[in-house]
Amino acid sequence: MRKFALAGALIASLGVASAADVAGAYPYHHYHRYHRNCAYQKHRAGAIGAVSGAVGGGIIGGALTHGGVGGVLLGAGAGALTGHALARGVTHC
Repeated sequence: MRKFALAGALIASLGVASAADVAGAYPYHHYHRYHRNCAYQKHRAGAIGAVSGAVGGGIIGGALTHGGVGGVLLGAGAGALTGHALARGVTHC
């Protein structure tokens, strides 16, 4: 009788362990991993867009003001903001 009870307990514990594996945290983990990766991609795209926009805006601002420092700084700032917004908006994930 004791062996029968131990075998029943072993079978029941295996059933519980397999049910826990089926209802595991994979979808939860996958969801957060995907969205964390998406946030990283948007952040990276925004940073690259800001840098390239600042360079382009500085060149355009310098050309419009014939090398004036104020025009370069204003163009770089406007270009950085525009590049950041455009790059984050284009990234789809």
